[in-house]
Amino acid sequence: MKSPAILEDTAEVLETTIPRVERLTVLNEKEKRKVISLIREAAENFKALAENVKKDNVQLAEFFFKKAKELKNMSTDNGIEKEGKKKYIERAKKMNFYSKSAVYDFDPDMLKALKKAYRTYLFGMTAFFLLVGVYMSQVMAVTALILAIPTILSMLSLQRRGYLGLLLAYSTIPIPIIQGAMGLTYGLRQLTTPGAIGKITEMINKSPSFVKGWLIFMVILSAAELYLILYGSYLLYKHRHAFL
Repeated sequence: MKSPAILEDTAEVLETTIPRVERLTVLNEKEKRKVISLIREAAENFKALAENVKKDNVQLAEFFFKKAKELKNMSTDNGIEKEGKKKYIERAKKMNFYSKSAVYDFDPDMLKALKKAYRTYLFGMTAFFLLVGVYMSQVMAVTALILAIPTILSMLSLQRRGYLGLLLAYSTIPIPIIQGAMGLTYGLRQLTTPGAIGKITEMINKSPSFVKGWLIFMVILSAAELYLILYGSYLLYKHRHAFL
């Protein structure tokens, strides 16, 4: 495989960039410390990745090497003055971010873990939409319709490892958590309160066995939805560096 050697070269280029940053006069000490910290961490990440490459990806490795060279060449007072301090610091941040996300492109196992996170979120949201139908609340039905578009967009973006998808996913998570908690507490309360099933039976004109089965299904679905949503949000956060 050629990728490990290119990634090692990338780390070396970044390491040799640090002395250049230390000599800069256009950045203040705080800005220099920040850039150096970002570059040093990126170099360490690329070194570690070079030792654990499981899938060869020469084109991407060469892209990282090219970006490292650009950052090094830009690490001069004249270069930063032309480009601007803000853009230069953003380059350093991007380099650092590349070093963290790259593992998903060189390790199939990490990609599988990422897909698990996506699928857990997908199943959790699917359970939420099912629960809205079971809960039979007009307010929640309208809310679910509103959430449908960002949910679909987040799923499409997450598949492409888009950062927007991650943001959309987290924006849709709070309401399903609330809905799951409501469904769980309501179902358990009705099942354990004497006479509650009889009242619901009269209200919806269904048999007691139907109402009891409906409540049990609601409790199970609510518990499953809460677990999947919470676990999915944890996994997405854990793999947040995969999204570009």
